Amino acid sequence: MYYKVFATKFRAFIRTTIDRPWVQWLLRLLTFLEVIASVGWPQSFPLRDGYKFDFIVVGAGSAGAIVATRLSEVPHWKVLLLEAGGDPPPASVIPSMFGLITHSEYDWDHGADLDPGTGQVHVDRKVYMGGGKMLGGSSSSNLQIYARGAPEDFEEWNKIAPGWDWDTVLHYYKKLEHVTDHSVLQNPHNAHYHSTTGPVGISRPRANDYYERVHDQVLSSWEEMGIKRLLETNGPEILGASRPHFTFANGRRSSTAEAYLRPTKDRPNFYITKFARVIKVLIDSSTLRAYGVKVLLKTGEIITLYANIEVILSAGSIHTPKLLMLSGVGPREVLEPFNIHTIADLPVGKNLQDHLFVTLVIKGQKGFQTAVQNLLAPGELDKFPIPLQNGFIRLNGSASKYYGKNKPHIQIFNIRVGATAAPALLFGCRVTANLAEDYCYSVSKANVYREIDLMNLLLLHPKSRGQVRLRSSDPLVPPLIEIGFFRNIKDVGIVVEAIKFMLRITETTYYRKVGGEVARLDVRGCEGLHYGTDEYWACYAVNTVNSLLHPVGTCSMGPDGVVDERLRVHKIKGLRVVDASVMPLSPSGNTNAPTMMIGEKAADMIKEDHNIIHSHNDEYYG
Repeated sequence: MYYKVFATKFRAFIRTTIDRPWVQWLLRLLTFLEVIASVGWPQSFPLRDGYKFDFIVVGAGSAGAIVATRLSEVPHWKVLLLEAGGDPPPASVIPSMFGLITHSEYDWDHGADLDPGTGQVHVDRKVYMGGGKMLGGSSSSNLQIYARGAPEDFEEWNKIAPGWDWDTVLHYYKKLEHVTDHSVLQNPHNAHYHSTTGPVGISRPRANDYYERVHDQVLSSWEEMGIKRLLETNGPEILGASRPHFTFANGRRSSTAEAYLRPTKDRPNFYITKFARVIKVLIDSSTLRAYGVKVLLKTGEIITLYANIEVILSAGSIHTPKLLMLSGVGPREVLEPFNIHTIADLPVGKNLQDHLFVTLVIKGQKGFQTAVQNLLAPGELDKFPIPLQNGFIRLNGSASKYYGKNKPHIQIFNIRVGATAAPALLFGCRVTANLAEDYCYSVSKANVYREIDLMNLLLLHPKSRGQVRLRSSDPLVPPLIEIGFFRNIKDVGIVVEAIKFMLRITETTYYRKVGGEVARLDVRGCEGLHYGTDEYWACYAVNTVNSLLHPVGTCSMGPDGVVDERLRVHKIKGLRVVDASVMPLSPSGNTNAPTMMIGEKAADMIKEDHNIIHSHNDEYYG
C-alpha cells in the first residue's frame, strides 16, 4: 500500500517533465511495478452443494464476465459467475507481455486437427488453439486488438437472426467503449461512432520515434498499392489501413476482468467462484428446462448448483458446444456412440469458422543498424511491444466474386522485426508454434542481417467449415476440434489472389530503396513446384496455414442453428448461450470486440425477457 501511495505522488511530481525520454521510461517502470503489486481481483465465493441462484453464468470470459456483471445490476437477482481458471497473472495485465501466457497454466492450450494434405509445416498436423483460462478468458490473453467488423457483417446476421443489425449493435459497442484516442474523438466524422463512457479502455498511444517511422514506411507503401490510409478502421470506413486500436489503457490490459469484474466485485448479489469447472448442465427431460449445473471444484468435490431463472453458457466456441453435448444437447450421431441420451437434437459444434492466415516474409533494409528496433521493445512495456499495422482490403480477381460485394475479404497484420532477432524468431516458430525445423530455420535466416516484415494475410469470411465433437464422455477430456481449413477450394483461390496482390509491396518506393524481396521459405509439400506460379502459392497457402484463434459459429443463431435471435437454446427452456459460438458468420476482424458486444446486448435482452425495464440513465428496475 505504501508503494502505491508513493508511486502515485512521485508520478504526479514528474509529470512536469513528461516530454523527456528518461522520464517516460521511469513512468513506464513505475506503472510496471504498480501492476505487479496490484491485486484487487474478486475473492472466490465458497460454494456448497445445493446452493441456489437466480442466474448461473458459466465462463468469465469476453462475454460471460459482461453478462454476469450487467445482470447483477438488478439488486434482487442473485448472480453466480463460474470460472474454470483463476486470477490473471501479471503477464496478462501488462499489455506487452501476452506472449508469456501461451502454453501456460492460464491457457486451455488445445490442438485443432488439420485435414490430410493440409498444414504440412505443422509438426504434429495440429494447429494451436489456445484460449484464456482465467478471469476475463481470452480477453485476458489475446493480442488486445480492437476491431468491430463491418456494418455489412451485422446486416447479414440480421437476416439470419433479426435484431442484430448494425445500428443495434453499434449502440452496444458504444456502451462498452471508453475511447481515449483524441485523434478520433476530435474528428467529427469518427467521433460519432465511439464513446468515452464505457468500461473498456480503448487506446492507441504514440510509440517511440523509430516505431512511428516504421508505421509510416509500411502504411505509405500500402498507400502506393492502392490501400487507403485511414484515421482508423473502426470508424465510417473499414477498407483501408491504419495503426490499430487496442484494449489497454493506463498501462493495464482492459480485459473484461479488469473493466467489469474488479469494479463490481463487492456487489452483495454478485458471486464469483474461481477454479470451478462445470461438467454438465442439468436439464429436466420431461419439462425440457435447464435447472442447474454440476461443478467440479478445485478440491475435487463435485457439487450440484441450482438456477431459479436461467443457466447461461459463456464458455466459448470450443467449450460451450462440448458442455452442451455432454448434457444431451447436440447431434444425435455424435452423442449416441458415447451413450449420452439426446435431449435435443441440434447442430451443436457444427458451423465452426476460424480466421485462417498465411504469412509472407518480406526482407527489408540490410545491416545490423535495424537491430535498434529490438532494443526499444523494453521501453514499450505499457503498449504493444513491436510495430504493428492493420489493413482491410477487397480483391477484384475471379475468386473474389464468391465473397460478397461490400465487405473486406482480407485483413492484413504486418509486424516489423529488426535484424538479429533470428534466435527469438526460431524459438517462437519451433517451440511456441511447433512448426517444422526446416521451415523455421528459413524464416529466421531471413532476419540474421536484415529487417523483415511478417505480413499476415487473414481470410475474413471463409467458405470452409469445421466441427467440434466429443472425444469422450469424460468431461475432463478435451474435445475433438476439426478446424476444416481449405475444405472449400474457393478459399484457396482467394488467398492466392491476396498473396499475389501483396507481393507488389516490393515494387513500392521504400522497399525498392532497401532492396526488398520476398523470402523463399522451405515449405514441405511444395518441393519441385515452380516458384511464383499460382500452383506454388496455392501449395504455400495450404501448407503454411495457421489460426489467429478466432473460432466462432459452433452454437449459431438462427432458425436452423442452436439458439434463436435472443440466444435461447432451441427446444430447451431456461438455457442461453452468450459467447462467440452464437455468431452465424465470422466478422470482418478480430472477434474479441464483437464477443463483448454480444455480452452487452444479451444482458439487455435477458432483462427485457424477465420484465426488467431499462431506463435512460442505465439504472434498472422491475
